[in-house]
Amino acid sequence: MARANLPIRISLQQPGPGHYILFDAATKKTYPLQWEDAETAWFIFSDSLPKGSQRKLKIKKSSDPPITAVTLTRNEQGVMARNKGRNVFFYQSATAMPPADSPAYYQGSGYIHPLYSPAGKIMTEDFPGTHAHHHAIFHAWSNTRFRNRHVDFWNQQKKEGTVKHNGVVAMKEGPVFAELVTGQDYISLADGAVLREKWTIRCYALNGPFMFDVKVEQINITDDSLYLDKYLYGGMAFRGTRHWDPHNTKAFQNNWNVLTSEGFRDSAANHTPARWVTSFGNIDGSAAAVTIFSHPSNFRYPQKIRVHPDMPYWVYSPVTDLPFVIPPAGSYKARYRYYVSDSKPDEIRLREIDHYWLIN
Repeated sequence: MARANLPIRISLQQPGPGHYILFDAATKKTYPLQWEDAETAWFIFSDSLPKGSQRKLKIKKSSDPPITAVTLTRNEQGVMARNKGRNVFFYQSATAMPPADSPAYYQGSGYIHPLYSPAGKIMTEDFPGTHAHHHAIFHAWSNTRFRNRHVDFWNQQKKEGTVKHNGVVAMKEGPVFAELVTGQDYISLADGAVLREKWTIRCYALNGPFMFDVKVEQINITDDSLYLDKYLYGGMAFRGTRHWDPHNTKAFQNNWNVLTSEGFRDSAANHTPARWVTSFGNIDGSAAAVTIFSHPSNFRYPQKIRVHPDMPYWVYSPVTDLPFVIPPAGSYKARYRYYVSDSKPDEIRLREIDHYWLIN
């Protein structure tokens, strides 16, 4: 497959103090380097590399400090990620209250909203009127049992459980990527915190479209097992803009579209396995799309998805067929990649991203 405008990981010993670049003698182009650790570096290959071709790049020391292309700005509400000055997403760390016509138990934190398109359009929704417990890009389990009690961390109206932000662990900016590490607690209203969750969100300095990864790590911090029973949803969720929601009669503009890696569309994709899922439609007259890729290391990959039949919401859900258990000190981990563009899905490009994420 061709490779273009993608983050590339290389095994490279950090030479020492200073700033380094990759230099292409054939084109005279340079590419900033950013180290993940002392032996792993990343760069964005912004050109197109046709299938079967090669380019030789040489590491060189630079006298000029690199431009911090991806930034993280924190305020009392949360953290804004920007790529070259453009808003990418906002992580909500403070407790956000629902609209005045919704009960206070819908309050939430520890999720991403808004998600922006490269053109600046808001692609997600928080506290949608018919489902005020949906929080844009969020993770939650619904049908669980803990200490012989049912606990629903998703449907806050049941007053059994919820998910709350518990701290910003780390922030790092750079010329190739910025990384935000956050903590969330899965709280049983009867027994307190059950799962301690960590999100590692890495946003890349791509040209044009946006790209970021979310790595989810959950640990059972109690002395009892959490049982996740079979259910039609629960996991890593996406709630789309009000402009795609026919239940929001004031804001609705057009129905959204769903396309999966296996060729299923819209509600026909419900409870089918998918390597990637694209949600797209028009917002204020022009196209916007977000594709979410699931990594092969994920539990029960390719995970099945829940696609709602008449509202803009879907979720990667590993519990649709079988239950599983997170024992004391046990863990659940998953990785997802988000690709956001101002155009309808290009399936060739999506397969390219999927392929190179697997080897990176």
